[in-house]
Amino acid sequence: MEKKIDYNEIIHRIGYFRTKANLSARETSLRLGYSEQFMKRIENKSVELKVSTLLDFLDIVDVTPQDFFYMGDQYNKEDKNVLDLYNSLSADAKQTIIDLMKKLK
Repeated sequence: MEKKIDYNEIIHRIGYFRTKANLSARETSLRLGYSEQFMKRIENKSVELKVSTLLDFLDIVDVTPQDFFYMGDQYNKEDKNVLDLYNSLSADAKQTIIDLMKKLK
């Protein structure tokens, strides 16, 4: 069963992607155009996150909304590149890759 994404998970992912981008909460807040403590208040859940702020945050850390919600802290650019390449293949080529992966397992 898939794990449902709740508000706590969204906040966790924000911290994950902020850290992965090597940004402090202060620097992230300033890049978003808010006071120095803004991200700390978001991550401590004392201020509720607006969708527009989340989208701006994703631009800053260079992550698409799809990757943020689909992959979460399992995200890495190499896996994303492999998925993108796979998705561009024909159905026959995809089956060939699947067969090869099963043999390599």
